[in-house]
Amino acid sequence: MFKKLFAVLSVFSIALLGFAGTAQAGIVQWSDGYESNPHGVWERGIQGGDGHSWFDIGMGVARTGNNNGWLFADNGWSAMRTPKSLGSFPSNRSNCAAAIHADPVGGGANIGLEIWDPNGWRKISHTVKWIDDRAGYQLITLPNLNLNGVGTVYLQPIYGNNGGPAKYIRLDDAIIQCVY
Repeated sequence: MFKKLFAVLSVFSIALLGFAGTAQAGIVQWSDGYESNPHGVWERGIQGGDGHSWFDIGMGVARTGNNNGWLFADNGWSAMRTPKSLGSFPSNRSNCAAAIHADPVGGGANIGLEIWDPNGWRKISHTVKWIDDRAGYQLITLPNLNLNGVGTVYLQPIYGNNGGPAKYIRLDDAIIQCVY
């Protein structure tokens, strides 16, 4: 179990931040794979139109582990978000990144990833990526995040659809990390 987790986190580190340029650099990170009480970790109900979100618990469709989240929309949008306190991260958080894996069911889709500062609900960064449904879970990244001066951030995947076909977007293995 720990070998698998370490391998997943190592892949994230390489994919998000590349190799550190100096031997003194360190990485601090938070990750969530929907395994430990997703109902208590992820906020739902962020939606419009017919959009909604939920969790697959032990359904066999997760990227890793047993559980994953999902977003749905036919004529609307949905998101889920989770807060992360940065108190345990280094004080210099100018070189950070965030990511989540997404897998659309029933056709490719544009899926967004956002980082929010809840102090005034300021969007720090966002990206939208086209994900093909034939490739399984794919990584959506937000590199080059400067999180200096922010105490807590919200990581928020988001999906919108304007009249179909209706799609489910599976989500798994979210991460926020900083190099110091």
